[in-house]
Amino acid sequence: MDRRVEPLSQMKRRPSSPSARLLRAVAAERIDLRRRRDALLKRRRRIQTQLDELDGAIAELDERLALISRLGDEPPAPTHHSPGPESETSERGGPVLRGPAIRAAAVKALLAHPQRPEALHYRRWFDLLSKAGSDVAGKDPLAVFLTQLSRSPLVRRSTQSGVYELDLQAPTRLRQQLEDLQAQLRKLTASASRSTADLGSIRSQRTALNLEINKVEKALQEARETLRQDPETPGLAAAS
Repeated sequence: MDRRVEPLSQMKRRPSSPSARLLRAVAAERIDLRRRRDALLKRRRRIQTQLDELDGAIAELDERLALISRLGDEPPAPTHHSPGPESETSERGGPVLRGPAIRAAAVKALLAHPQRPEALHYRRWFDLLSKAGSDVAGKDPLAVFLTQLSRSPLVRRSTQSGVYELDLQAPTRLRQQLEDLQAQLRKLTASASRSTADLGSIRSQRTALNLEINKVEKALQEARETLRQDPETPGLAAAS
């Protein structure tokens, strides 16, 4: 046997390196996949923005339809046949929320989150409320939820599309706004007692101020009652 020939059993397996042509093909494929992924992400963001706008428009139309139903000939749905949010339960056994109860439950669900985020996309916020065991009443629960979320005195729209954030300083701000309005009303009442000129204008201003005061009082009461059960909320004692 020729000793110059290495036996097969003693031959070492030498790793074969990929060819330059294969490396170029892999690099080109990687670039193409990343380009297609970036294009899909861009398209997804564009579609998500459109969905946010559509949800907002639907919620606004639902609100206007409800107002027209109250003002027009269409009689409102009887309330004595519909159980309240405390007594009505869903198929899952959790409460079915309506009106202000949706707003309060949404805020409490976010405050109860382990990470306590200050802002969230309304779709994720809706999912968070659902995972907490609560359901929103209505033909389009997501649209109803968005409408109520935008009405909460403790929630404000973020700069990002579809993102809403908690406003924990709302009670303090609302209380200051209420004091300013009450001061304006007192000043207007004093001026009306000193002069009888333009009583019609003064009466209109007084009516507008009373309506605004009533609105702010309700918002302040809702904000306080919603936050009162959350001991970890900073500044709550001062705001109350």
